[in-house]
Amino acid sequence: MTEKRWYDTTRWRRAVKTFLADPDNALCALCQKIGRDTPATIVDHKQPHKGDYDLFWNQENWQGVCAPCHSAAKRMQEIHGYSQAADLDGLPVDPGHPWNQKEK
Repeated sequence: MTEKRWYDTTRWRRAVKTFLADPDNALCALCQKIGRDTPATIVDHKQPHKGDYDLFWNQENWQGVCAPCHSAAKRMQEIHGYSQAADLDGLPVDPGHPWNQKEK
């Protein structure tokens, strides 16, 4: 079975429902980093699994995110290698962001 089909399984749908029902996963992890409480609607893989079955199913690698973060912010993070999200003061929240790599 290909990785794309893993998302189409009953096992995945049940796992998503159970994961997001847990109060620890109910809010978007990316929005919380910038001080917003947004309901999570998607289970995202923190580290892209790239077809690795064990990493795909490893719940330690999962986080709840909202649809806008999953389709925009997370995509940008995967392209650039760091999150472009900023806190309420406008400072990058990702330690890997180039701004946070500058010597002070």
